Amino acid sequence: MTRQPLIASLLHEEHVQTISALQRLEEFLMGQGGKRPPELKRPENREVVGGITAGIAAEVQRHFGFEETYLFPLLAEQGQMGMVGMLAGEHQVILPLASGLARRAEAAINAGAFTETDWAAFHGDGLDLCEREIFHIQKEEMGLLGAIAAFVDNESDERLSALYSQMVAATAE
Repeated sequence: MTRQPLIASLLHEEHVQTISALQRLEEFLMGQGGKRPPELKRPENREVVGGITAGIAAEVQRHFGFEETYLFPLLAEQGQMGMVGMLAGEHQVILPLASGLARRAEAAINAGAFTETDWAAFHGDGLDLCEREIFHIQKEEMGLLGAIAAFVDNESDERLSALYSQMVAATAE
């Protein structure tokens, strides 16, 4: 039986958490519809719009940054340039989408409400983010985690796991 590297387990755990947050966001967006902005006076709406959106953006930024800085170069050295290029290209689309959504959410919460136009944009971009990020995670689960198991040695796994754990702890503070 092939050992599961710790870094692959850590990334998988974060994938599960991110999918859960994305599903909650998607359910909220679908239930709300794109025409009528949610009442941000309601705490549950503020939590989804502000908290979950900001959390997703922070997780995506940390997760993608780690992969691009530490993991992708290691896999590229092992000849995995195609997979690395595809995933990095998706990062270039998803990260600005998540960051923009978090900025729009923060602006609406600070203003106390969405305008109809801002809500329509937030709603559409939010659904787009959910679709793209969930599909991206599925690709990472099917390809990237297997590549980690095949190409990351024990020493690198320990180093990468420690780095990632530090990054997660730093963003949790």
